[in-house]
Amino acid sequence: MTDTPKKATNTKVEVENFLGARRNVVEAITHDFLEEGCSARAVAAAASPAFGRDQVIEYLAAVALRQSAAKAIAEAGLASVADTGVSGIEAPREALVALSGNAEETADFAALPQRLRQALKEFAITVTVRAGEHDDITDDLVDSLLLDGEQVRLVKVEPRS
Repeated sequence: MTDTPKKATNTKVEVENFLGARRNVVEAITHDFLEEGCSARAVAAAASPAFGRDQVIEYLAAVALRQSAAKAIAEAGLASVADTGVSGIEAPREALVALSGNAEETADFAALPQRLRQALKEFAITVTVRAGEHDDITDDLVDSLLLDGEQVRLVKVEPRS
């Protein structure tokens, strides 16, 4: 008679509960910031038992940048071909954009990266590659990634002094 290894059923259930609760906390953080108008500092203070203050503030900065980019994209009429998102509350906490248009179905598909850049420029936002993915970063590389449907990072442009 062989011993069958026991399954860690209780642990699996509690891990699922924990991860679900964690997702709920992140959703509440986002909701309080976007929908309730709470400051990032107030939300970070409320979330401090679960997440570090800087972690929450950086996450909410990415959320705010994603919101601005989504508004820019919508105003430029690109909402049907560009999707924005946030990588999550874990590092690197990036705001992201990807083109979702189809080359066969989208008129002037090759011009979408330039149209996207122009729309974002009005909101002092630009695009670049995700952290640590490439050494030699050029506009052509970013455009190529966008045309391939890859996510690229949204970055707030600092004004020249």
